[in-house]
Amino acid sequence: MSLCKLLTLLSIIAMAFAGMVVHESRTSAPAGFVSQGVAPANDMLTLRVVLTSNNVAGSPEFRQWLSMEEVKSFVQPTSETVSAFSSFASANGLEPTVISPNGDWVSITLPVSQANQLFATQFEVFTHPDMSNTITRTLSVSLPSKLVGHIDVIHPTTQFIGPNTRLAPASSISLDRRAVAASCNSSLPSGIVTPTCLQELYGIPATPATEKTNSLLVTATKTNLRRLRTSRFEFLKLLPPDIPSTTTFTLLSTDGGINTQRPSDAGTEANLDIQYTTGVATEVPIEFLSVGGEDFGTSLLDTILFLDGVQCHTTFGHDNISRR
Repeated sequence: MSLCKLLTLLSIIAMAFAGMVVHESRTSAPAGFVSQGVAPANDMLTLRVVLTSNNVAGSPEFRQWLSMEEVKSFVQPTSETVSAFSSFASANGLEPTVISPNGDWVSITLPVSQANQLFATQFEVFTHPDMSNTITRTLSVSLPSKLVGHIDVIHPTTQFIGPNTRLAPASSISLDRRAVAASCNSSLPSGIVTPTCLQELYGIPATPATEKTNSLLVTATKTNLRRLRTSRFEFLKLLPPDIPSTTTFTLLSTDGGINTQRPSDAGTEANLDIQYTTGVATEVPIEFLSVGGEDFGTSLLDTILFLDGVQCHTTFGHDNISRR
């Protein structure tokens, strides 16, 4: 028996005696991710924990479509689940923060050393050749037996999400073509689809909005941040005069999200979103949500948690997601 297998077996035996149950595990990190060794014991981790919903797949009402209020009552954890997790947190000096309207998502911040002990794991620091930052992950995470059935997910633990190449920042974006009068046929060398084209193609009203209590929200993650206000002003100067070139937006932030305005942070997607949203929604109040997070997957999760309970439509994807 190899030393690695022996250590794994001893670890399983030790967890069994300690009342620990493996919750998630994987044999190795995905291709491209390389461990740089154990994570420093004093580094702080913020783990997002999903408490088990009271509506599970075995319920006779599973897959019955509900109103938003009914959804809230279904996804919230039971009092037994809340009590079990609260007791665990209190006994270990943790202060959970509820981060969703329904109480099913909570976060805890704790040192790596304590996370290793509480979840019978060993967090490591990983690098990827196409990522500028490191991530802290583990190949296995366990739960105390008393929490089995009360916790669905702990993130980030065994989830590895690589760089999304379609979101890579562009070194520069030229707006020169937009200064040339052209048709809306983008297949032509001089063609460019402007907000005016979209208004004509889809029948979007060009009349300025008068209802100020409604607003539109545009989101971007840390891997997709832009010098939004600067490039937006440049873009708006090329549009019809009924849209003031000084039009701006309200900046919202979650998980440490920022908007640096540095040209080096410029890219494509968020610029496109904020420019065209403004271009087709004349005088509609615009909000921009800047999302931090150490990786794209965590940023998407924090976006959903920020929007939880809000009626909205959003689309996002990733080309390289590996959870198991």
